[in-house]
Amino acid sequence: MAVDKQAKRGRDVRVRLLVTPIILGVIAGVLAIQHVTGSAVGSHLVLALFGALAGAEFALLFRATRGVGQPAFAAVGCALLGAVGLLELAGLGTTMAARSVLLFLLLLALLVNHLRDTRPQAVDSIALGCLPIIYVGFTFSFMAEFAHDWRWLAVIVLTAKASDMAGWAVGVPFGKHKMIPSVSPGKSWEGTFAGLAASALVAVFLPPALGLQGVADSAFARAGFGLLLGAASILAGVTWSGWKRRLGAKDSSALIPEMGGVMDMVDSLLLAGPAAYVWVRLVV
Repeated sequence: MAVDKQAKRGRDVRVRLLVTPIILGVIAGVLAIQHVTGSAVGSHLVLALFGALAGAEFALLFRATRGVGQPAFAAVGCALLGAVGLLELAGLGTTMAARSVLLFLLLLALLVNHLRDTRPQAVDSIALGCLPIIYVGFTFSFMAEFAHDWRWLAVIVLTAKASDMAGWAVGVPFGKHKMIPSVSPGKSWEGTFAGLAASALVAVFLPPALGLQGVADSAFARAGFGLLLGAASILAGVTWSGWKRRLGAKDSSALIPEMGGVMDMVDSLLLAGPAAYVWVRLVV
């Protein structure tokens, strides 16, 4: 048993070392295109794609475990919310206003679709139809608030993912004190503190290196920004682990062997985007 666990851990490390640079490379390519062309359309479309896949995975988990799920509706709804910034580019209002209208229309469509269904089972169908739209689509759509500048996207993504990567790199080999073992057995306090430190360091040094203004003037304040995003990333990861535990699933899907699906990759951004938005609006 110990040998099998050691072998699996070795495969997991190899896959992560192979796949993570590829994913980061694709994201860097999209941001580089935006930097060269000055157009944010590509970034908004990528956000829509990731939102659609993550929302569909969440709904598919409901269908597989609860017998109720609307993956097509979740995919379309989360894609529309992920691409909400395109409406602002087209001159159709602000991103915040467009997000609110889209969310209202999606929830209204869901309720109208179940208007005649008075069975007790309809409660599950309506509630589980709302969850991917709100938990994935709405929260992830806050990334669109920053898609106008590729540097903002780079800072938020790398600051949030630094918490993930450092937490995994330190927590797996050195984690002795479990954080919430009943929810996420792999999370440790050692990994958590390493993740927070990594996010703070990225936030201190990356914005000045990219010439990005508006995060914070002092290094101390930027460290606070990093700690906020790191904490949001960790909370989002633990929350998603809780959802998977309730649904009896290890991964959101088998899209990437040993790593899970899209939702397992973007879960940390679900709260990092809103946290960054609150920071910019209330602190800076």
